[in-house]
Amino acid sequence: MTTQPELFPNVASADKDLLRAHLFNFGWQTRRQICLATGWSERKVRDVAESFGSDIVRGQAGFKLTDQVNRDNPSDLARAMQAADSFASQGNRMLNYSAGLRRRLHAIIG
Repeated sequence: MTTQPELFPNVASADKDLLRAHLFNFGWQTRRQICLATGWSERKVRDVAESFGSDIVRGQAGFKLTDQVNRDNPSDLARAMQAADSFASQGNRMLNYSAGLRRRLHAIIG
C-alpha cells in the first residue's frame, strides 16, 4: 500500500487541533477573528484551514467546520454554497487562463 505525500507538510497537527477546536466552539469565524484568537498571521490561518480540505468551509463569510453546517439554517447553507460556487468559478477562470496561455505559447514555439 502506498501513501500519498502530505499536501501541507508544514502544518503542525497542534495547529490543526487548535483551529478545529476554535471553530467547533465559535462557529463561523472571519480570518481576522481567528488571527486575534490564535495570534497567527493571515497566511497561517489560510494554510492551516486549507490543510483540512473540504472539512472546513472557507469563503467570504469566513470559516466553519463543514460538519457543523446546519441544513435547517438557510444562512449556513447559503454561506457554504457561496463558498463552493466561488471556488468552482475561480477554478474555471484558472483553467481558462491555462488553456489560453498554452495556445499562445504553442503559437510562439510551434
